Formats: sequence, structure tokens, C-alpha cells
Amino acid sequence: MAVISTATAKTVNPAFLQEIKDSNPDLWTVAENLRRAYRADGEPTEVLRRLTRLLNDLRDALSLQFSLEESYGYIAVPEPHNEAFSDLAIKVAAEHGTLYLMISDLAEQAEELQYRGVQNDHLCRLIEQTRQFDRLWCEHERLEADMIDQSFDSINR
Repeated sequence: MAVISTATAKTVNPAFLQEIKDSNPDLWTVAENLRRAYRADGEPTEVLRRLTRLLNDLRDALSLQFSLEESYGYIAVPEPHNEAFSDLAIKVAAEHGTLYLMISDLAEQAEELQYRGVQNDHLCRLIEQTRQFDRLWCEHERLEADMIDQSFDSINR
């Protein structure tokens, strides 16, 4: 028997979403190590080697993180209590796919650059794209933190 969902709105389960974030210290360690790697000066081959490993590690960690967040942190509801909040939750949850594709592309670029040989202009472009990804991901995390806070605030009223 097929179950058809008519839910078109989203909200967050703030306790689960926060728990998922708090329960994955490896993700935050990899992210911080990646930031150190793209800020570091050093021999280009060594910088690229570290970036490649860390981009792959971050891609894998984000795959798990986003899956858990979408499964347990976001909830489909038939009718939103707050239309604007629901629209934001839909938008922010949809960013997971975009961010995952970006980090996957960066990891592939790093591997290809490592395979073909380091060219400084390509390495600089990879570092800049990694910084841009990091800025977008940090903004995404800020939005999720704001949604968690708003949800807790509405529960405590």
C-alpha cells in the first residue's frame, strides 16, 4: 500500500537539529583544518595534497551531516504555523544539495590538479573557490542556527 504525503511545508525539529550538529565534532575539525590549509603558505604540491585530502574528508562528512539533518532535523508538515519560517526552512534544506555538489566539485578539481600537476594559477583558483564555498556554508550554518533559536523561542512562549 502506497502512502501519499500531502505535506508541502517544512519546519525544523530544533532539538534534533542541534543534537545532530553537536554530535559531529569530526565535521567541525575537518572544516577548521581545511581553513588552516587554504590560509597556509607552503610548497604548492604539499598545499594541494592537504587540500585534496581535506576536501574529500569534508565532502564525506557533509554527506552524512546533510542526510541526518534532512532525515531528523527538518520536518514536513501539512500546514505551516508560520509561512515565512516554512519558506525559509524549505530554502535552507534545499541548500544541502547545492553545497554538496559544490564540495564534490572542489574535491574532484583538487584530485585532477594533483593528477595533472600543480599549476600555481589553478591552485590559487581552487583556493579561492574553496574560500567561497566556506563562506556559503558558514552562511547556511548561521541560517540553521537562527532557525533553531527561533523554534526554541516559539516553543518557550
